[in-house]
Amino acid sequence: MTQKNYSFEAETGQILELLTHSIYSNKEIFLRELISNASDAIDKARIKSLTDTAYLGDDSEFKIRVDTDTKASTITITDNGIGMSEEEVHKHIGTIAKSGTKEFIEKLKEAKESTENSLIGQFGVGFYSAFMIADKVTLETNTGSEKKSTIWTSDGKGSYDITQGEKTSRGTTITLHVGKEHKEFLEEWTLKSLIKKYSNYVWVPIMMLENENPDKKDEKRSYERVNETKSIWTKNKSEVKDEEYNEFYKSLAYDFNTPLAHLHLDIEGAINYKSLLYIPEKVSMTGAHEDARAEYGPKLYVQNVLILENAKELLPVWLRFVSWVVETSDLPLNVSREMLQSNTVLDKIKSGLTKKVLSKLKALSKKDEASYREFLSHYGKILKEGIHYDQDHKEDIAEIVRFQSLLKSERVSLDTYLENSLPSPAGEGTEGWGQEKSEETEKWGQKTIYYITGRNESEALANPYLEQFREKNIDVLVMTDPIDEWAVQALTEYKWAKLLSATSSKVELESEKTEDEKKKSEEKQKDFKDILELMKNTIGTDTLEEVKISDRLWSSLAALNTAEGAMTPGMEKMYRAMGQEFPPVKRILEINPENKLMQAMLTEFKADVKSEKLKDLIHYAYEQALLAEGWEISDITAFIKRTNMFAESYM
Repeated sequence: MTQKNYSFEAETGQILELLTHSIYSNKEIFLRELISNASDAIDKARIKSLTDTAYLGDDSEFKIRVDTDTKASTITITDNGIGMSEEEVHKHIGTIAKSGTKEFIEKLKEAKESTENSLIGQFGVGFYSAFMIADKVTLETNTGSEKKSTIWTSDGKGSYDITQGEKTSRGTTITLHVGKEHKEFLEEWTLKSLIKKYSNYVWVPIMMLENENPDKKDEKRSYERVNETKSIWTKNKSEVKDEEYNEFYKSLAYDFNTPLAHLHLDIEGAINYKSLLYIPEKVSMTGAHEDARAEYGPKLYVQNVLILENAKELLPVWLRFVSWVVETSDLPLNVSREMLQSNTVLDKIKSGLTKKVLSKLKALSKKDEASYREFLSHYGKILKEGIHYDQDHKEDIAEIVRFQSLLKSERVSLDTYLENSLPSPAGEGTEGWGQEKSEETEKWGQKTIYYITGRNESEALANPYLEQFREKNIDVLVMTDPIDEWAVQALTEYKWAKLLSATSSKVELESEKTEDEKKKSEEKQKDFKDILELMKNTIGTDTLEEVKISDRLWSSLAALNTAEGAMTPGMEKMYRAMGQEFPPVKRILEINPENKLMQAMLTEFKADVKSEKLKDLIHYAYEQALLAEGWEISDITAFIKRTNMFAESYM
């Protein structure tokens, strides 16, 4: 038997050198690549048989076989695909195409764990991944029409040998002589688990010897199929039972709970893809996906081969709680993470699936309110992120989230808020009003959705500005999720209603004042002008933009407000909590002129503008406003002293 030795080209040698020296931590992908190659070879044989009916002969049952021999330290992958001639072996195995080789080598040197899995497939050198675990690789192949087979052998160190073999059947056999440091891959259960992980839905049967029965060691073991017969998402919906959907979800999401709902899609058109998505009801053992920086995203299959486990390019970050798989034939098998980041096919799939999920959530919110509330209690905060980050879908997301109602002591939708607060035209019933803008609703002017934010419910509800809303029985949405501060900046309007903070100076709940009321208000402004100026200077002009009297405080002494366009208190607290320092935002202090302490302050001001008691009263009013807004007081000892002093005056 004649043996010929050939040297690898320089680029091929460099790639083998990098692979052999284990730059990858995830070496297990070698099996995925070799099975993918075998599947391609079988697919080519299948296509050829469509026009050459005699081509397959007696070997018409396609399969891939994986064998392991622990004594010989070998793994063997066999297929009955199209096979290769000696010339084709030189072309496809002995050399690497020049195009992109230099780029591949550079990327290979810089590879990180997040990109390593895709690089090999991206540049079409999947076969060479065998050298990640093997000291030597032998390939024997025959097209089925040749009397002798071609045997390719190499240790990956600069050259390869070509000899002739006795294999006459069609197909290819690859034998990996596994290195000592990679013995774990010789275990049958390891190989079976890798097939399940990466190649479970390859259309070709992948066969391995059945598990050894310790009670029947002498019996000959048969081959059994390791991969699934058919992936659940490629089946017709009518073929899949609820139990099967639920079981697949549990394995996909690592969740013991039943999902709230699933979406089984088979889209055909300009873009073709199949997908199975699950919406959870409760938090799984993996958590509620609070960290947006963590790995998330669907399992992406191309032609039944798992390409990426976390294809986050297919999923908006605010839908990261969804568990799903997607498969398309409109992407190449060698797709990379980089290619996904600017891919029109992926963009269209992402857009279509996002709309489908939003539509499903909308239907669920109307179908089963109790289950939907359970879902929102776990994932509502994440869903709200989309209001801030996704301008195209912010109103659709706003429609399906819920906010705490001041008057009803429950969470309500924005539509429910509008329906409950929109005046009935001409005495008609209110049912259906507020759903959408129309000529009829236009007559009643611009509707307003009032809200208030806070770090928690008790802080928000303690805000003095809510007194007037309670008194007039006007609802306010109480927003206490950190993301709410960001959401209301993006969602300034919903349908035909404006969103307005209950603390805004634009709030006008009073009806138009009479001439007499206007005159009294002007006189009151004159009476308090000088003391308001003193209050501003006492607290500090670097702290207060303005001090003014207000008719929006019913019983409270004072409250803080923010000028239009300035950073809100909630945003300032979040930034400071993240360690970001900046000059304090100058505030507006509003004073209730009817409050007894304010009256005492005015009396003291007229008696002695420089009295210590007046100074204490001014600081006390400001500190009360700070506490009501959830801020800490810098000098708590002085505040307690003032509180005790004022309490003693009533004793």
